[in-house]
Amino acid sequence: MDGIRQYRLSLAAQARKFKRYPARAMEAGMSGTTEVRVVVAPSGFPQDVSMAKTSGYDLLDQAALDMIRKAVPRTAIPEPLRGRSFVVSLPVVFDLAAE
Repeated sequence: MDGIRQYRLSLAAQARKFKRYPARAMEAGMSGTTEVRVVVAPSGFPQDVSMAKTSGYDLLDQAALDMIRKAVPRTAIPEPLRGRSFVVSLPVVFDLAAE
């Protein structure tokens, strides 16, 4: 569905603004990929933001949840999805080599 793809891209762009690699995680050499699941209600408001797949590190998982929770209210709902409930999953990569 085109609306879902559009929403995922917009959410990812907003989320990048809030990405913070926890200093303690960097110092400890933690890296990994989490997957965050977002359930959006027909009203356009997030119903649930939860961990779909853990990175194996609580510190990174919490940072991923935090950035997505901040991005969701700032992400516009595409026209085809307005008034509908939908679910998207978004990977969040914490890679020390990329920092």
